[in-house]
Amino acid sequence: MLELTFIRHGETTWNAQGRFQGQLDAPLTDLGIRQAKALNKRLSKQSFDALYSSDSGRVLQTSGLVFPNQSPQTDVRLREIHYGVIEGKTRAEFSAEEEAMYTYTQEDRFYRRITNGENWQDLHTRLTDWMSSLPKEGRIAVVTHGGVIRAALFALVGYPQSYAWNARVDNTSLSRFYISSKQNLLITFNDAAHLENVSPDFDD
Repeated sequence: MLELTFIRHGETTWNAQGRFQGQLDAPLTDLGIRQAKALNKRLSKQSFDALYSSDSGRVLQTSGLVFPNQSPQTDVRLREIHYGVIEGKTRAEFSAEEEAMYTYTQEDRFYRRITNGENWQDLHTRLTDWMSSLPKEGRIAVVTHGGVIRAALFALVGYPQSYAWNARVDNTSLSRFYISSKQNLLITFNDAAHLENVSPDFDD
């Protein structure tokens, strides 16, 4: 059986500003750094056979804080979904055309895409391609993005009938699956218990 643990990166400056990041990048905030350090403490007694990550800077920064003694194998297939022409913008900064396009794509995110961006089918294809390359047994940690973790949930458990339902993925949360030839089991999703005492205004 394969145990697959997904970890979302810590909060970034663009997360705090409400900007669409996609495959552009921004560094962790002070809070994001504290989130990653809290997860490091939580996982200090756990070991993983392999560590994978997206090649995005925010993910590599998070991985280095959570797993300071283990170098990840980076893979471009673990990048966040590409938001095309709206990357780097807040919704308030959208042009009228971009707002209309965004609203249109939200009605069917699996097939519709922002100009120069990806849809969920694109993300699903590259993520499942990556998962098919994994060993059948072992314990693997994956530091990546919220969209990738949602795509993993949908791919392993099933896609929702309506995108009115949206799986929340908090920064540095854990989502763990058991995968075998017989069945896929969701063990935990968006587990952020280690953040209980991580205050946004605490300075260490």
